[in-house]
Amino acid sequence: MEAMTAAELRETFALSESVWDQICSAPGMIGPIDAKYTGGVTKWSGQEFARWLARTHPTAAGRVPLLLRPAVPGTPRYLDGRCTTHDDIGFGRGHFAGLWKTGAGVVAIVYPESAAFAPRDVLEVHEEASAVVVVQHDYGLYAPALEAVDRARPDVPYEPMWSEIAAHTGTQVPWWPSELRRPAHMTAWRPGDAPVPVEVVTWPSWEPLYELAGTEPVGSPVRGACFTIGHEMRARAAASVRHEVDEILENLGEFRGATDEAATRERAAMVLPAVPDTADPGLAETVPSDVVALGLAELCERTDDQAVECLEHVSMWSGRDLPFGGSFSITRSDVSRPGAEWINRLRPVRPTAIHQIWVEDGDPVVGNFIDPVTGSPVVAFKGRYASRAPREISYLGRAPKQLPSGSVLKELILDGPIWVRTTDGVLYPAPRLDAPGLSWGYSGTGPTTLAQCVGRLLDDGAAPAVTWGMTRIREPGLEAFFAIDHEAGTRIPRRELERLRAQA
Repeated sequence: MEAMTAAELRETFALSESVWDQICSAPGMIGPIDAKYTGGVTKWSGQEFARWLARTHPTAAGRVPLLLRPAVPGTPRYLDGRCTTHDDIGFGRGHFAGLWKTGAGVVAIVYPESAAFAPRDVLEVHEEASAVVVVQHDYGLYAPALEAVDRARPDVPYEPMWSEIAAHTGTQVPWWPSELRRPAHMTAWRPGDAPVPVEVVTWPSWEPLYELAGTEPVGSPVRGACFTIGHEMRARAAASVRHEVDEILENLGEFRGATDEAATRERAAMVLPAVPDTADPGLAETVPSDVVALGLAELCERTDDQAVECLEHVSMWSGRDLPFGGSFSITRSDVSRPGAEWINRLRPVRPTAIHQIWVEDGDPVVGNFIDPVTGSPVVAFKGRYASRAPREISYLGRAPKQLPSGSVLKELILDGPIWVRTTDGVLYPAPRLDAPGLSWGYSGTGPTTLAQCVGRLLDDGAAPAVTWGMTRIREPGLEAFFAIDHEAGTRIPRRELERLRAQA
């Protein structure tokens, strides 16, 4: 219920014209929103009008959403908590719901497992609930945003305050940051329980890494790599929780201009049932980055399902320590001469874990390869892309993170991907990670990153790929050149690149 005209308010709250006139003429009627925010049209805040109507006209309170009404006297109580999985209701709608018996009926307070959704999407799951409230991932004025619907009017969503929910439940409302939503803890929680340490929930998940590490010999690179990356995931999630709690319970109200009284009221309505568990068994076995890289290289060569699962989560977390850089795709039907040269040198191999992380059930794989020059994995698919011909063969590969020591750049080829040929005649995909990417033909991050990549390769042919957080030196001459929409296949020899670089 956002800004509404008089006609929309009358329709939403089933008010006759005579009742509307009576309401408008009564003292204390809330004023409309400043016309500069409504395009000159007279509108009121639907939610503020609902609160005012229920508070000042008790006979009309039944027309107002349940949780915007004053709480009904009685003895509310907590019924139970239950988890609903994705399999039960559909992808993206897994959640925990706490059920409260109130004077207004049963209220279900829902905490999404991952992506947020509208309360109407889960109304049918909680058949006993008169109202469903979903705790969203974004913020309202004082705290995490709430969205609710009543079973009687599922087409009218509204946004109650935490203090309004607490007035109906008769006690503080639990708030679990998304990283602390462990089903076992949430279902066991009861009002009045003291906060307890809970292992953080992360995505990508740290659990597969710790499980695999536990099966490896103490001191092995794989064990150290898995514990190190898993610990990073846990530590970052715990820090995120602490920051979010500080913002919500300490700073958010002041930051958004809330009055002390209103902010204090909302904070008092919330209770934190859990804190991050800092007893991390992986911390003692973390290892330096060179050992992490060695362990991940071993994982890439394995073929077991556990290695595949771990690499999937590692790839989503960070490609920093993986042995290969960003991915690219080449199709046979429109392949360029450099692309054909690259395809023709590929060697078939038995698929390893690094090949398999690209493959999902039903994917039409027609071959697994390795690039003998870079050692990177390549998987060939038939008809993988719906926008292309169904029998078309595409090759998914990875760029190197850097060229071999002693490499000297001979020419750059603007293509998909961008290629580098060295003075010994060897062709390489230009070194890059998944982000930032390399491109040309506009003024933006891609051409700027390409200019920095080329500048670094001119100085040192074995320079690592440009990535975020790296000290970046501007290359204005190269940037201006790569901002031009050159034809694909354009070759720029080293001498020309050096000339462009020298231009101010």
